[in-house]
Amino acid sequence: MKRLLSALSLLGLSVSLSAQAPLWDLAKDKIPEALNHGTVRAADGSVTVGGENYFGVPPSAFPDQQNFTVQVTVTFPELTEGTTMHVLLKQKKDGEDTGLGLTFLNFPTIQAHRPIINGMHIGDKRLKLQPNTPYAFTVAVRKGSPTYYLNEAPTGQYFVLLLPNEEPMWVGKKLLPREKPFTSAKITALKVYGPDYTYKSPKEKVTAEPRGGIAGKGWMVDAPTIVDPKRPKLLFYGDSIAGGYRGQLLPMLEGKVYAYHWSGFVGGINPKVDTLIKQGASVADFDLIFFNNGLHSLSWTPDKATDQQIIDTTRAIVRGFKAGAPKAKLFWIATTPHTARRTEPSKPVIALGDKNPVVLRINRLAEQVMKEEGVEVIDMYTPLAARLDLAAGDEYHWSGPAYKMIADAIVAKTNEALKLK
Repeated sequence: MKRLLSALSLLGLSVSLSAQAPLWDLAKDKIPEALNHGTVRAADGSVTVGGENYFGVPPSAFPDQQNFTVQVTVTFPELTEGTTMHVLLKQKKDGEDTGLGLTFLNFPTIQAHRPIINGMHIGDKRLKLQPNTPYAFTVAVRKGSPTYYLNEAPTGQYFVLLLPNEEPMWVGKKLLPREKPFTSAKITALKVYGPDYTYKSPKEKVTAEPRGGIAGKGWMVDAPTIVDPKRPKLLFYGDSIAGGYRGQLLPMLEGKVYAYHWSGFVGGINPKVDTLIKQGASVADFDLIFFNNGLHSLSWTPDKATDQQIIDTTRAIVRGFKAGAPKAKLFWIATTPHTARRTEPSKPVIALGDKNPVVLRINRLAEQVMKEEGVEVIDMYTPLAARLDLAAGDEYHWSGPAYKMIADAIVAKTNEALKLK
């Protein structure tokens, strides 16, 4: 044994063999009775979920919620249109802005898998689903920042500080009552590793200017590696809408501006949020900041938030950015419309949503604050309200062309403010 450990050490490999063992393994560990909702373990060790059948991985498998790795292999024996399956879901309660998830969508207009981070559905990753085909996913959370992999290939790195909770990780559980789950999904492998395990993908690309994360309590900013100190610095802040246009914005600014991304939002009334905003805005000497608080503020209905409370919270956000980045020019991006759901999978969205009056109210009050604070407004509500055909159909998100409209507007303002060509 000593010789084996010495050999591993010479090869630069970890000599702590026990540290590499999973903290929870579907192949070996029994599903706790309280977390087993109708699932049955087959003779081959697999578990089938779907419909009303689902199970949970106990919270004890996640002693460090800022550093863990989950690996799951799922196969769909059959595929039914119009269905959703949450293969992984670790949230405090349905819709709560904590934890993470991995969702599969099977609709005529889209087949995809989708990360859920702190309650945010961050983009759709197209995937042509095939029946009886195993899909091996890894979710590696490092210092609170999750990266998703499919068959070892990275599908998305998200510099969002994962908010912890003490809930189980559910497999196959419905997130919302209106969702129609897959008929069945066969989980053939599921392992959870702790902080001593480091996942490394052989398919991960090393970029010339790699990105990293700068984090504090309750916030994380995705930061580029600085190669040219003279290059201007830009920060864009927002929720899953910002995650949607990020993929188009970053290539458009590459080589011209260092773009930092803070995926965040203020979900509740908080006139003291300026302290947190100041911390995140202080990570670099920013020249420009583009920000929006997004549709996570839809709870700000007249019965839950007065006009003055919304004004005070919005002003606190602005003043936090001003305090953290005193030389930066600020731009506020108007909140995008709340849309109706797609009535039929093959038809576009044709109406605004029932919560859109909340958006109009928030935008009206925010514009008042921006005028008083001297912040320039980028109106993305009006052009997108006129292009409901570009809506994703889930009430909140948009398609690629819509996200490009937002990215184009940011680039235009960036070129104008920095006098770039």
